[in-house]
Amino acid sequence: MIKNYLILTFRNFVRNSNYTLINILGLTIGVTACVIIFLLITYDLSFDTFHSKYDSIYRIVQDSRSASGESRESTTPYPLGKAFRNDFADIPLATQMHFQDEVLVKIGDDKMKVENVIFADSLFFDVFDFKVLSGNPKAELGQPGKVFLTKSLADKLLKGKEHATLKIDNTIEVEVVGIVDDPPPASHINFSMIVSWPSFTPTFIGGIPIDRWTVTASGFVYIVLPANKSVADVDNQLETFKTRYLSKQDAAQRTYKLQPLSDIHFNALYKSNPGETPNASRSDLLMMGVLGVFILFIACINFINLATALAIRKSKEIGIRKTLGARRGQLTLYFLGETLMLTMIAVLISLCITEWLLPWLNGFLERRLDLNLLSNTMLLSFVAILMVFVTVLSGFYPAMILSGYNPAIVLKNKITSQGSSGVAVRKILVVFQFSIAQVLIIGTLIIAEQMHYFRSKPLGFDTEAIINVPVPDKSRQRLQSLRARLEANTAIKGLSFSLGAPTSTSNFNSGYFLSEEGPENTYYIGVKPVDRFYCSVYGIKLKAGRWFTEADERMAEDSVIRDGDKYVYILNESAVKKLGFHSIEDILGKRINTGLLRNSAEVVGVVEDFHSASLHSVIEPVVMINYPHFYYDAGIKVDAANFNETIKFIEKEWSAVFPESNFEYEFLDDSLGKLYRKDERTFTLFKIFAGVSIFIGCLGLYGLISFMANQKLKEVGIRKVMGASVASIVMLFSKEFIKLILIAFVIAAPIAWYCMHEWLSSFAYRIDIPVYVFILGLFGTLLIALLTVSYRSIRSAVSNPADTLRTE
Repeated sequence: MIKNYLILTFRNFVRNSNYTLINILGLTIGVTACVIIFLLITYDLSFDTFHSKYDSIYRIVQDSRSASGESRESTTPYPLGKAFRNDFADIPLATQMHFQDEVLVKIGDDKMKVENVIFADSLFFDVFDFKVLSGNPKAELGQPGKVFLTKSLADKLLKGKEHATLKIDNTIEVEVVGIVDDPPPASHINFSMIVSWPSFTPTFIGGIPIDRWTVTASGFVYIVLPANKSVADVDNQLETFKTRYLSKQDAAQRTYKLQPLSDIHFNALYKSNPGETPNASRSDLLMMGVLGVFILFIACINFINLATALAIRKSKEIGIRKTLGARRGQLTLYFLGETLMLTMIAVLISLCITEWLLPWLNGFLERRLDLNLLSNTMLLSFVAILMVFVTVLSGFYPAMILSGYNPAIVLKNKITSQGSSGVAVRKILVVFQFSIAQVLIIGTLIIAEQMHYFRSKPLGFDTEAIINVPVPDKSRQRLQSLRARLEANTAIKGLSFSLGAPTSTSNFNSGYFLSEEGPENTYYIGVKPVDRFYCSVYGIKLKAGRWFTEADERMAEDSVIRDGDKYVYILNESAVKKLGFHSIEDILGKRINTGLLRNSAEVVGVVEDFHSASLHSVIEPVVMINYPHFYYDAGIKVDAANFNETIKFIEKEWSAVFPESNFEYEFLDDSLGKLYRKDERTFTLFKIFAGVSIFIGCLGLYGLISFMANQKLKEVGIRKVMGASVASIVMLFSKEFIKLILIAFVIAAPIAWYCMHEWLSSFAYRIDIPVYVFILGLFGTLLIALLTVSYRSIRSAVSNPADTLRTE
């Protein structure tokens, strides 16, 4: 019997080949979207779960309160690790680390930039389960001058050697004492080398002392909570702990608490991680899951619509089977079997497509997804459940309709397409399809408008023809040498040394307050070390007072910040307003203190507000300081003409000044674009989902209109004989679908507005949702649908009526 069913199923597929292909194509796209989204969701949910102490590992984070409000940081002061181990003897596993985004490594005559470097203590591998391939980290990480390399970095650097000595940032020499496996992809801690904690010096954070509780740069502390301790107990003990090490003022404003390892990847409030692994959002994962389900529903709706529309063709077969004794349950299983066969074919094709798409997806989404179907039991189970779900969702309703026919009525030809095909259900499903499609289309148009706004909004400084080059050595002699060499070329329009461009990720925050009022009214402020040429290179507008002078720079030490150093400050307008001044001139000559050892310095100038971060955030207070030891970046304004020759000249002179380092550069426009990489990905994903949904919807429309054209062949022939035009016949087929799309728009418009309004609310600077995007979404959907309908209906309209009426 099963063999007979398989033969009949194959014959039905061949007999209705067009509809079979439409169903397979739609289901393949839907299943592919679901499999990819499942891989993405499980990838993010699996973060850090490979650690055996996953449920017991916590990170110490800090919340701070000031007159500006609350701030949350995952980094903590460097003395905290040692102090915690001293005061919490009942929590023996507490490890401390510092993260360095990149360093210059020299081995012999070779040199290369190495990213994701951590300094860790001897308890690091007791807390975390990263695999050690050789060496004894418990012993070595407690001694100065030791380093462990990941296997991939060791292959590049050591080139077969077992031991070597490396020089890091031309500052410290370390001995390679072991190899560790590369961190798993789903780890919030990412590293390429682990340097022993005693090797960490203030040089790596700009010379700022690391024994101060007021200094928070890139230090992290993790603990393993014993079974007999609760999070609430430790949080309460940390309240007492901080009073022993912080000043009374700082203790009142700062709170230390535990953050579970399971929360780290999904908590954007504490977004700094050792390895710069971006945080995920549970709401984003939910949105992706919902989109995947909707696309699958659209594909299943196609199947249901076509199956019920084709029911008239199978009615006689059903009547005969029932007359010969077939029961309804048998027929239901038979038609579900047909659906299962189609679904299996679609799933196999979709798995091949997914495997083909993964390399592109991994690069685009910055993930490392794998389709290991046989070794991944969760994925295998999902595919099996998905196959059953699609079969039931797509096939159950048509199977119940088909198996429920009365054989007497069927065999007397008293069943019609209008009466048997579930017309009302098909209309509802088509409306549902195009509601989803129009929500995605409108959303895509709104995201496109917001991205255009990003690219066109003035940022408060110049961005054209500026390149940024890292500075490996901040000594005054070398910087002056580089300036003299570059400014000899007329193609160099300006050169400024600083911590980075006005808008960049190279910032650090501090507290600031008026010296005359004291620290009770402390506000948060971004600190930007810059030189005296910064204003002219980046085109920042001075609103009051003066800019830095050469005399100001000579007063500042170029080694480390000291209590006796002399500085002057320049604030932006927001920083002045935050302190309560109504006129920017009123702050000139006043002294303020910042968290850089709370140095007190005079405010000599005020600049116009500029965006120091992405447009997701409002313009925050910024203080600019003449501090040469933080000149990690050279901003070079160049003549756009003969650009390639100018870059070659810069590389030559830069290499002459810094022969021990590698020359790298980046356009300022490109670095600004990276701030919106996630938004660009969202835009691309919406375009893909919108395109897929409208494509699947149009596949269904094409199938339905093809069925209607076949059913109305004689009606079309009679209309043509009576003088109907091609346009009127096309409208005969199109008017019903136009009504359905209009109804779908009425449903989709408010949903799209609400969803996109919520999305835009995450941006401090955003567009107002324009009305025309809804009009474009509606007319775009109508145009695509009408083109789909017209293609098939025109073929019917231009057919010869004599051919269709010959048998009448």
